[in-house]
Amino acid sequence: MSDSVKEMSAISETAEVSKPAPPLGMRIFHFLISMKLALTLLFIIAILSIIGTIIPQGEEALQSDWVKNPLYNFYNFLGLFNMYTSWWFMSLLTLLMANLSVCILNRLPTTVKHAFKLRLDVKDAFVANQPEAASFEGAGEKGMGAARDLLKGSRYRLHAGESGSVLAQKGRFSGLSSLMFHLSFLVICIGAISGAVFGFQERLDVPDGATINVPNTDYQLKSYGFNMKSDPVYDGNRIVSYRPSLYSTDLQVLDGGQQVVRQTITVNGPLRLTSSFLDLLKVEGTNFYQSSYYQSSRGYVSVIEISRRPGKTLIYLGFAMMMVGITIGLYFPHRRIWLKIGKSDELLMGGRTNRSKLGFKRDFERITAELRLRLGQEARADG
Repeated sequence: MSDSVKEMSAISETAEVSKPAPPLGMRIFHFLISMKLALTLLFIIAILSIIGTIIPQGEEALQSDWVKNPLYNFYNFLGLFNMYTSWWFMSLLTLLMANLSVCILNRLPTTVKHAFKLRLDVKDAFVANQPEAASFEGAGEKGMGAARDLLKGSRYRLHAGESGSVLAQKGRFSGLSSLMFHLSFLVICIGAISGAVFGFQERLDVPDGATINVPNTDYQLKSYGFNMKSDPVYDGNRIVSYRPSLYSTDLQVLDGGQQVVRQTITVNGPLRLTSSFLDLLKVEGTNFYQSSYYQSSRGYVSVIEISRRPGKTLIYLGFAMMMVGITIGLYFPHRRIWLKIGKSDELLMGGRTNRSKLGFKRDFERITAELRLRLGQEARADG
């Protein structure tokens, strides 16, 4: 190796060594917008959710055989029996929300620009160098008019530029489907976190005639009486016993001593309290279920399960947004075709799509073939 080459190599190595590291803020930003981070978090959360469906949660864990496990207290300390409200699961959801938020904000300007700012006035080379391109010699204005008619018939929307070039496109806003898909995960995470923070599930034993405060709320619950319907059990033609077929409780919900609602609830007919939309994250969906009953020395006692699932509407909304985003992205790709009359009076046609490239290629070839037939040219495409 010559001295000059060695010297250049040494300078290059020195430059690489002395190259300053990116600022901490920039490194954090690139970490947060990393697709690898999002996929890793989604994979971990999915695995934990599967584990959460296998391991009993909340009250079910106390009634399961897990309490006999020698490591029960250790598992409980880790939060395995209250996984979805544990600090580490909330931390994963929060980190995923941060990742999604930064990704959405980072991609929003470019996506909106592609959706709303049309590229109309283009040069000949731009049209000719598109992934799908064709030229029609001597077609001129006649070819331009025929091409416009064909594209309109294929449900393309046409936009004319000041230079005479024409843009035909379909699925103009399909690029926004990616943002909607990311936003759907963000909405689901917000719903899940609000449910974990503000939600609860309680079990109350309410004797007939008693009024009991409802935990985690300002409500009081009063029972006006438990009722049970029994059906006879036959042994041949002889009644040997009776079994409960339907049981219900006449419940009244009070707020500060004032009645909110009174309803007779059954196992399959709960009492549901809904809130206003503005109070959505805080008190949405306080439900009272007839869980079971038992008898005491003073009479019947209704076992009422009370649950609140705030953010449930947000989770449903998030899944709906996800399905809409997937549908738009898969079935309505953004297809663009440019038309321009060249300097030699030839008609230039070029197009591209963001998805379903094979389908767009077939569509483009069909349009160019029909156009050549109309113009009386040979069925050939250049470029």
